[in-house]
Amino acid sequence: MDESPENSTALSATDMETLDYLRGVKSSTCLLLSTTPSPTSHDLKHPLSEELNDQPFLALNSDPNAANEQADASAGDSSSSGDSNSVVQDPVSAQLINNISMLDYQTLSKNGDLIIGQAEDSKLNGNLKIKNRKLPSFVNWNWGIIRKVLLWIVLSGLIACLGTIIAMVVTIPKECNPDLPWFQGKVFYEVFPASFKDSNNDGTGDLKGLIKKLDYIHDLGVSAIRLNYIFKTDRYPENYNNITSLIDIDRSIGVLKDLEDLITEVHNRNISLILDIPIYSMVKIGSSSNATQSVIIPNESEDKYLDQTSQAIKYWAQRHNVDGFYLKNLERFVDDINFGRSLQIWKQMIGNGKILIANEKAYNEAKGDALNVLLSRIDLIDIHLDIHEGTLALKEKIDKVVAGTLWAKPYYPWVHWNIGNVNSERISTKHENNTLTLTVLEFVLPGTVSVFYGDEVGLGGLQKNQIEGDFPEHKDIHNLVPMTFSNNEKTDNMNILPWNSKSVLEPNYTTLDIVKNLIKIRLETPTIYLKGTYKEGHLLKNMEIRKTEENLVVIERWYPRRNTCVLVANFGNKSITTDLSSMFYGGTIIAGSNSSQIGQVIYFDKVSFLPNSAIILKLEK
Repeated sequence: MDESPENSTALSATDMETLDYLRGVKSSTCLLLSTTPSPTSHDLKHPLSEELNDQPFLALNSDPNAANEQADASAGDSSSSGDSNSVVQDPVSAQLINNISMLDYQTLSKNGDLIIGQAEDSKLNGNLKIKNRKLPSFVNWNWGIIRKVLLWIVLSGLIACLGTIIAMVVTIPKECNPDLPWFQGKVFYEVFPASFKDSNNDGTGDLKGLIKKLDYIHDLGVSAIRLNYIFKTDRYPENYNNITSLIDIDRSIGVLKDLEDLITEVHNRNISLILDIPIYSMVKIGSSSNATQSVIIPNESEDKYLDQTSQAIKYWAQRHNVDGFYLKNLERFVDDINFGRSLQIWKQMIGNGKILIANEKAYNEAKGDALNVLLSRIDLIDIHLDIHEGTLALKEKIDKVVAGTLWAKPYYPWVHWNIGNVNSERISTKHENNTLTLTVLEFVLPGTVSVFYGDEVGLGGLQKNQIEGDFPEHKDIHNLVPMTFSNNEKTDNMNILPWNSKSVLEPNYTTLDIVKNLIKIRLETPTIYLKGTYKEGHLLKNMEIRKTEENLVVIERWYPRRNTCVLVANFGNKSITTDLSSMFYGGTIIAGSNSSQIGQVIYFDKVSFLPNSAIILKLEK
């Protein structure tokens, strides 16, 4: 394109600078290409075929003269073509640059404006007509804000990841203890509602009062609450065990709505609820000539009673989400032909995660197929411990249980230990000085343990024979004295039950913290709450009573890769000094009947144990 004066004057100085800039851009695209003509190619010649290559190819019967003329003509054409190319053709780099249309380029001027080159057949050495084109929409986006937003998103993600890592590190358990279902190795709290908390001052505890004291129970650290006898009777609470319905709640303690509220509040605190369900509850108990009680079971109505029990279990488990049932009087049912079938039906009704409890009488009296069904359908066997026959009898009973059938298979029921319940005298009444000692011993046994309401504060009652003389109508509830939560409440509750004023023992609220510590230590120590170790499909016990001498009991608990724990209990009224160095070297006290001893290190070569006391030690690995 010619550069006329008109065209040259049409471009401003800025445009000329832009043209110079574009020429520089274009020339920089092929810096490695030379501006001189490409060198002529050199044909490779084979030395043996040189003469053949110099001569034109002759076919058979061809005229040599014609061949020579053809060769001369080809040479002439080649020379002419070569001369033409050398004159007309530009170097390859120049062709590459000059053939690029300005339409293919967008660039910025020195002042930042976008310049679009547009000129048909315009080359680098031609005039350039410049005008603006429509830009894509994203060019006008606010990229400054976009970059900031993306930066904050990335930084927020990094901070969130860092926070998650820190939270995981902080909340990770310091110890990895084996986990168990809610009813195995835990602590239960047994409550007789009519004697626990009165919410309306009518002289009888009720379900609303129990709801008010749920925080107290929760602070203990228990996993379940077992309610004794809440069903309708002819006279409640004196005849609490002669119920007339398995569905209706006795109005003395509340209505169905109160129980529903209790279940909700209990579950909100991660506590389970267990109900006592009497079996054969509609059958009247009469007296025989030999003054022993027997059950009168009409054959024609037997199935009817069983069906009512099944309906009650289904009703409370499925409609009201009760977590378990203590099958009262099950021992009277073990010889029945429907025993196994009924247990299977009841277990199926309650579903997974809910339990059935039977007492040791049913376990001891069941034989053959009945025992097999009981072991496969019952989750806990309730075992009562007593020290009134001495430490030797206590050792024999514990050994019999731990070495018996319940430890034969891993899936057999766990033991539910108790030292006080609704059907027994209070431990503070029978063993005034050894209430805490026996409690500490119970908490070191393998299995699940139970605390009867008031035992955590040493709540006392009257001897059974004294009740029979003074209050014969209350002879069956001599141990169900009202619960007191402070010294002030002790005075306020004097008239709830008539024998409360004659209670032989005042509550000792200082023992409450000791029991709380026992529960805490138990739940945190697999050596204590686990019932054994598993090896090749077999359950091996992890407990042994190492010594029973006079009033001294020594129990050892162990578990793989955990510290061994040792209980030493002195049930006598005098101190005992002994040498246990042949069994153990030394350890640290982690719990006991005397909280001031916690943390002390003792050695077993010559050690004295205080009267009516018990300690739990953690030995070095």
